[in-house]
Amino acid sequence: MHAIPAGRDPRSSYSRHVTTRLLDFTRQGAPWPIRLWDVGSFLALEELYEAGVWVDRRVLSQPAVDWQRHALERLLGDDPALGTSAYRRELREVLQTTLTLASDGRRKLRHLIDIGRPGYLDRWSSCAAAQEPPRAERVARAVAAHLLDSGHSLAGVQRWLRSGHLNLSATDLIAEASALLARPPRQWRVVVPFRSLSRHEELAGWLPNWLTAEQTRPLMAGASAERHREVVGGLSYSVEARDAERAVEIVSDLVERLQARARFTAAGAVVPLGEAYIGGEDRSFPLLLPPRGAQVLSLAAERQLYVVGQDVQRFGEQARSTVDEALEIASALNQGPLAPAIAGGWAALESLLTEARDPDEREKVVAASRAAALVACSWPRAELTALSYRVREVPGDALPDKLSACASNRERSTLIAAELECRDGLPLVRSWRTGSDVASVFRMKALLADRRRVLERVRGYLEVSLRRLYRCRNIVLHGGSTGGVALPATLRVTAPLVGAALDRIAHSHLVAEVPPLALASRAETALRMVDDDLGPGLCDLID
Repeated sequence: MHAIPAGRDPRSSYSRHVTTRLLDFTRQGAPWPIRLWDVGSFLALEELYEAGVWVDRRVLSQPAVDWQRHALERLLGDDPALGTSAYRRELREVLQTTLTLASDGRRKLRHLIDIGRPGYLDRWSSCAAAQEPPRAERVARAVAAHLLDSGHSLAGVQRWLRSGHLNLSATDLIAEASALLARPPRQWRVVVPFRSLSRHEELAGWLPNWLTAEQTRPLMAGASAERHREVVGGLSYSVEARDAERAVEIVSDLVERLQARARFTAAGAVVPLGEAYIGGEDRSFPLLLPPRGAQVLSLAAERQLYVVGQDVQRFGEQARSTVDEALEIASALNQGPLAPAIAGGWAALESLLTEARDPDEREKVVAASRAAALVACSWPRAELTALSYRVREVPGDALPDKLSACASNRERSTLIAAELECRDGLPLVRSWRTGSDVASVFRMKALLADRRRVLERVRGYLEVSLRRLYRCRNIVLHGGSTGGVALPATLRVTAPLVGAALDRIAHSHLVAEVPPLALASRAETALRMVDDDLGPGLCDLID
């Protein structure tokens, strides 16, 4: 009798791993090592199709798009759910052409995207049901990315997972996700109350979606009397979205656009109350876009967060380090409109990781390669350090005492790496995070088994993602557009990666005064020498 495939068994470690990683990938505020690092296959193809327009307008260079095309051809070879062998052959042939605006290859690409996208998650469900399914990590990344790229919100997918879908087998869970995606987007009525809207009687009163204070208050489900008194009026928006959270995110973006307009007039401030209300929902929703997760934790860890301007300050003589300047440039990453976030995030990397004497053929996009090396080198210690704080005491196990004796996170991560090389797992604290910790142990054991290959694969994923940020920056600044098909998803996945790169650069600058370019060179060398006798240890890749 054949054993039940792991993907069909809801109790298997494989199915639990897929479910856990879907929860990780859709958890707001998750640390960068456990987040999604790239977009899904079909959004990547959509971006490549759109690139023909930007090349024709000379916003993107043909070499940049050729690199994108070749990288995508390699990555799609690792996607077993992409389509039949005939479909894959056709797609491969198309990706070997230049895809200029009026080319036959680009027209074929449009057709291949349109016929391949339907049923994509059903095909992943079938892959997960095989006797030898793809890696659980790979399956979860593809499914989560496709759901988010197709218009679902992080919070919406998280809520859906927790509403009766956590104990399904991997194949059933993905089939349910496919059914969720097959539902058409809904119409939502989203009401935004305002605390201040200067001259609203004159400038907003004539709008068909304007609501007076008296019309707004009854729509504020659960709001207190005090909140009611603060309202001067509201705006009602009709939104088509896949879930309520995404509808509110769309409206949050609209309100930011209103505020941007108001800054260019003398009309006064646009101040929303801070919540949005949806018809049929008995709760309010924060009028905020989800946190983007760009964090530079070393500023606080090294007690440097407030070390600014201790000396006498004189007009015109404010000396700043290149790292301080980059952090200021990138400050829009975590909040505010999409365009300055993308432009600032890339500008920060470019300012630190390029140099005037770089070879011309590499252009400024070399910053993506160098940042990817830095982040890839940071990944093992970040995951191993996090695991070291999740170990529980077990009678007869000396590991907790060894960890207590460690004087630094570097020592803790090195100890965990050594333990994982000689045991199957770790005694982990039992909590809501246990599944995520177990998945982290799987990743670290895979890394320890083949360090160079895994790190090179990770670096490749990161470079593809960060190069996409470079192209999006060109669309924003040189194309004057915020409507690129991949811009929102690119910001979602790259903001934490930019933060991770800036964190490593800031740490080395603060602790050892190592210049960013020297640090990037160390990282590139470390990735090539990680298994060599003279190479660095896994937790010392750029130290």
